[in-house]
Amino acid sequence: MSYQSEPLTMWIDRRLVLRKSAIHGVGTFAIRPIPAGQLLILTTGGLVLTAQDRQSGEIQLEPDMYNEEALPGNLSIITPKVFHYYVNHRCEPNAVDMSRSPNITQYIAWRDIQAQEEITTDFGIIGARVERCTCQSPRCRGQVTTDDWRLPELQQRYRGYFPWHIEQKIQQANNPAEGKLS
Repeated sequence: MSYQSEPLTMWIDRRLVLRKSAIHGVGTFAIRPIPAGQLLILTTGGLVLTAQDRQSGEIQLEPDMYNEEALPGNLSIITPKVFHYYVNHRCEPNAVDMSRSPNITQYIAWRDIQAQEEITTDFGIIGARVERCTCQSPRCRGQVTTDDWRLPELQQRYRGYFPWHIEQKIQQANNPAEGKLS
């Protein structure tokens, strides 16, 4: 699969705002109720960088203003930090990232979201880490690792709702004869 920089498109539900979060600095919040299944945030495209781009110094970015995700082939994709960057972790989330491609972020409401409720996702299903989770939900795992997607209870709970790269890892783990992951 080859990647190239694409125009950046962002769509954010008009019922979402950014404000201070008790979870982690800044968070995304609903200002009105949002029913389960509705699209919350959609970001497509971004600037694709190679290792050579990084080393050359030709592309200079303010790191605090951008989110960077790894792509296969020692590439990365850069997007401005906006609403999707400020979706914080909770072990019992109200949103999931339905991305099916590395250049798309697509959060949907996992369940009904109340007005003034913070939009959260389970970082364990996106392959991220939380050293010490303090979400205080009944399902709190205390710590979130990059391998939490391997937990049978998470695979069962989020079946069909993992982002593209984690779905690939799950398929590989469940069907090792189908080839190696890159």
